[in-house]
Amino acid sequence: MFLSVENLTAHYGRVKALDGVTMQAEKGSIVTLIGANGAGKSSFMMCLSGVLRPTSGTIEFDGRRIERAWPEEIVAMGLSQCPEGRRVWPRMTVLENLEMGAVTVRDGALVRERIEWSFGLFPILGERRRQLAGSLSGGEQQMLAIARALMSGPKLLMLDEPSLGLAPIVVEKVVEAIRDIRKSGTTVILVEQNAFMALSIADYAYVLETGKIALSGKAADLMRNDEVRKSYLGI
Repeated sequence: MFLSVENLTAHYGRVKALDGVTMQAEKGSIVTLIGANGAGKSSFMMCLSGVLRPTSGTIEFDGRRIERAWPEEIVAMGLSQCPEGRRVWPRMTVLENLEMGAVTVRDGALVRERIEWSFGLFPILGERRRQLAGSLSGGEQQMLAIARALMSGPKLLMLDEPSLGLAPIVVEKVVEAIRDIRKSGTTVILVEQNAFMALSIADYAYVLETGKIALSGKAADLMRNDEVRKSYLGI
């Protein structure tokens, strides 16, 4: 299995954020985690990226154990995260933000190639390349955050709430980009409160409640699950 997480537990001080989470992701798939605010979705992502150290459990990525690895080591292994809230560098240009995303890449030609690929994925970024990131719209900043996370050439991309606060037309563009990213061969883990959007593009899904996996299965099956429809889809 490309990504395998077993019995993952994590704390913030005495507060338990994750309680025995087990999940898997196949190479080239889109896997989504849905759940309410405070369910532990972002904590799970932070454990995968090395920002939050698990209390117990294992994380195996592409054949290597990473639960004790440092964030920079994890990025070098091919796992990248696009955080919630975009977090672009506002006083740097679009181009400079992308270059910062490639700080671990030593091949200048490869960096330029990935920048051009990003402009193909999000043409508006190419038009705004010399513009300060802080002056972009919310949707444009989200596109930049995703493109920046791709600059390291990840095998697995984690997206934390990419549709948050975006207009529906921008969400559609983000969804299209996620599909294109998967087509390029990158595995995607998608954390979303927009459960309908997430389930519509994912292959497999997990429902996280108070730090535990409450339900899991094929995304299409969960879309038809009465409990999911009532609690997360408003149907």
